[in-house]
Amino acid sequence: MVLITNEGNGRMCTSLPRVHIALMGIEKIIPRFDDLRVFLRLLARSATGQKLTSYVSVITGPRRSSDFDGPDEMHVVILDNGRSSMLAHPHLREALFCVRCGACLNVCPVYQRVGGHAYGWVYPGPIGAVITPEFQGLSRSKELPFASSLCGSCSNVCPVKIDIHHMLLWLRKAAVDSRLNSRWERWMMRAFAGVMKRPVLYRNIQRGVWLFQKLFAARGKGLRVPGWSRHRDFPPLARHSFHDLWSQGKVE
Repeated sequence: MVLITNEGNGRMCTSLPRVHIALMGIEKIIPRFDDLRVFLRLLARSATGQKLTSYVSVITGPRRSSDFDGPDEMHVVILDNGRSSMLAHPHLREALFCVRCGACLNVCPVYQRVGGHAYGWVYPGPIGAVITPEFQGLSRSKELPFASSLCGSCSNVCPVKIDIHHMLLWLRKAAVDSRLNSRWERWMMRAFAGVMKRPVLYRNIQRGVWLFQKLFAARGKGLRVPGWSRHRDFPPLARHSFHDLWSQGKVE
């Protein structure tokens, strides 16, 4: 068993207890010990930019008679917890490639704004929004796949090339097909799709919203939206859209 840390706590936590119990997912098993060198370089460079992590602890078992410290017993518990079903899934099996480097979290604009605790589960960020619905069930974590701007930065930076943002799209489709979203949300999304398919209607609504803003919003300030403005700003809409400025030749 190999522990990779930058603090040195792993060595202390595994040598002080009399009984060492290690838990790991089935995807953490690598084919050969020689393959470890690839993962050591890959993980450290993607996570912190180091060539190699500060501490690499290789644990081969409990304390031997000639050892001065270490546990008397060592037990390794290998967890499935939905991983086998993910492996059999044609759209989500790549998520098991994850080495937990955190590169997708570092570039995700949503994670940068809300942090890890807002996800409500063990694994945050883009990769957490993919694997948590498999571990906990999509019905219990249906909001997570929608907590993404789908910018694709997570897929671009992933060192093992996991197609994260397309997985999030598939999970969104699965949530909609299973009718896990509310009737109000389904109605709103159908209305939104109808507007976006009709450019003339979209532009007219845009102008109407701007006029509505002038009537009900303070000068230079955005709208007060119930449930939204208490925690964040709703910026005022511009008088002219980018499309209008483009058609008038005012932007290049």
